[in-house]
Amino acid sequence: MEEEAAAAEGDGGGGGEEESAVFSPSEIEYVSYGGEHHLPLIMGLVDDELSEPYSIFTYRYFVYLWPNLTFLAFHKEKCVGTVVCKMGDHRNTFRGYIAMLVVIKSYRGRGIGKSTVS
Repeated sequence: MEEEAAAAEGDGGGGGEEESAVFSPSEIEYVSYGGEHHLPLIMGLVDDELSEPYSIFTYRYFVYLWPNLTFLAFHKEKCVGTVVCKMGDHRNTFRGYIAMLVVIKSYRGRGIGKSTVS
């Protein structure tokens, strides 16, 4: 799934490849949304890495109604990825929805996005 997000983002028009971060998968810590102190981290990732801007109301809609469906990935205390989701009834079917899935470009392609949604 993170490969799709990376492909959708392209190379940002810069023409050059961004250097990949060096890390072991065991160094990535996955945490559930822990409250208001995580909101700026999520907003920063989405604003920096995705082309579609969101208002503060959109973030709060998801994290306040479904805080247990928002996860962040950290590498050495740096937030490098997040997924923001919801669950509910839609056309008489209970289903999930991924609203935002972001991994910093230099960390993509190594399973972080996949792990956040697993």
